[in-house]
Amino acid sequence: MIAEFLRQEFASTGRYMEKISACLDAERVSPDIILNADIANPDENAQRRRVFARYRGYGTGEASYLTGFPDHGVTWRWATLTPQEILDVRYIRYCYWTALSAGTRSPVIAAGRIRQGIEVYGISNQRFLQIGSLVAQGVAMPPLILVSVPDPISFAVLEGHSRLTAYALAADCLAAETRVMIGIAPAIAQWDEY
Repeated sequence: MIAEFLRQEFASTGRYMEKISACLDAERVSPDIILNADIANPDENAQRRRVFARYRGYGTGEASYLTGFPDHGVTWRWATLTPQEILDVRYIRYCYWTALSAGTRSPVIAAGRIRQGIEVYGISNQRFLQIGSLVAQGVAMPPLILVSVPDPISFAVLEGHSRLTAYALAADCLAAETRVMIGIAPAIAQWDEY
């Protein structure tokens, strides 16, 4: 999960690349551990974990949206979801996503509000519309990273909120199956953002 999360956000040039680059520099490690990740290499895994801790506070107890997220005991696997399953994924419990979705944490509700021109906190919806256009054209997107408790399964997006919103904007164009990474653990229920 750490390798995939860092890879996706490092590729987001305007939003996260500079922050991750600064963390790589502080840890004195090469971007190669993200760009060409070898998850079978324990030294690389330890380096990525340190970068991720510095970048997102993962496992440190520092205030971030990952505060309280279980750093052990989560089973991660690849899966495919149907369009309806994708549209049923919820946003994390974060003020921006809650406001955009009118308190529902539903990307479908957020997409309807975006179509109505509703913006929250003065933040433009343009990126969602641009990504939604790419989805409608069939452009492959990086996989969402989702989390859930084991019973009942109820997915929240850990990484990929903008893509999830774009999927809802282009719901009629979703593929029959969408590849995602899923983390499941009972302890996820204790994470404030779930």
